Amino acid sequence: MLHNLPHRHSLSKRQQGFTLIELLMVIAVILILAGITFGITRGVQNAQARAKAKAELATISLAIEQFKSRYGDYPWHQGGGSNSTVNNKMLLYALTGRLVLRPKSNSTTGAHEMFKVGDDLDQPDVQKNPKFIDVTRFSVQEVSGQSVALIDPWGNAYRYLYKSDVAPGRWEVFGYHLYSIGADSVEDNTQIQQSPRTGEIKDTYRDAEENIDNIFAGE
Repeated sequence: MLHNLPHRHSLSKRQQGFTLIELLMVIAVILILAGITFGITRGVQNAQARAKAKAELATISLAIEQFKSRYGDYPWHQGGGSNSTVNNKMLLYALTGRLVLRPKSNSTTGAHEMFKVGDDLDQPDVQKNPKFIDVTRFSVQEVSGQSVALIDPWGNAYRYLYKSDVAPGRWEVFGYHLYSIGADSVEDNTQIQQSPRTGEIKDTYRDAEENIDNIFAGE
């Protein structure tokens, strides 16, 4: 009977070793499955965000068209069109009745201007103007309690480019540019700075790696 004891002890150690290997294999499988699940979830979330961005861009585009129907043209930029922060604020102000396109009071040539009615949505003069967009349906950037930009699903302001009141005749492109800079939250705007007024930016703009994921209205 005693000569069997070492054999049993050795067998027990082998059984413990197999259990450890199996445990490591289970952990490895769990990690692999977790990685796959995370990748799928992230892909689904990104797809949902892109779908939301496209829907919001369509809503903004409709609002811009309604502004044009009311005032005769799309919202202009005040003082130029190179600063995206100013442009985005101007767009939201125009769509919420805080900016209007009107003939210049002292002009004999029929020139127009974007006139700021006020900053506060509760101001009586602002409330009298038509509203083309419901900001409660969007995420918005706020400054001093006032909404100043419409935000895409990744937390960045939607970009808008069109005529400036400084030189509206320089804008030769049919329509405006409206887009999201996408999930990577970066863009190379070199092409936009060079020729947003005189040519379509979409094809050449997308040549930059930073702009591959960007989403234009109407896509």
